[in-house]
Amino acid sequence: MKEQPQCKVYANGTKEWCLHGKYHREDGPAYEKADGRKEWFLHGKRHREDGPAIEYADGTKEWLLNDREVHPEQIVDLHLSRGTFCYYNEQTQTLHFAETK
Repeated sequence: MKEQPQCKVYANGTKEWCLHGKYHREDGPAYEKADGRKEWFLHGKRHREDGPAIEYADGTKEWLLNDREVHPEQIVDLHLSRGTFCYYNEQTQTLHFAETK
């Protein structure tokens, strides 16, 4: 059975998911700050393949793969190389994926 990260909730509302002492979560952000900032991590590295790895409360977004900042089009290229149609909408700063039937 796969080991699951443990969630810690602080009095101010901040939430952290950790596995073996590192931020880690596969089904959502591993760090949610009380002010609304969200950060996605895998094995201690900021990483997200279906959107920005950091979303700030003011709407600012940062895109990272394995702790390295990337342009969203690099994430699109990653999905296309795997056979999944995806495109980046620059106006809304979001990724869009082809619907599967």
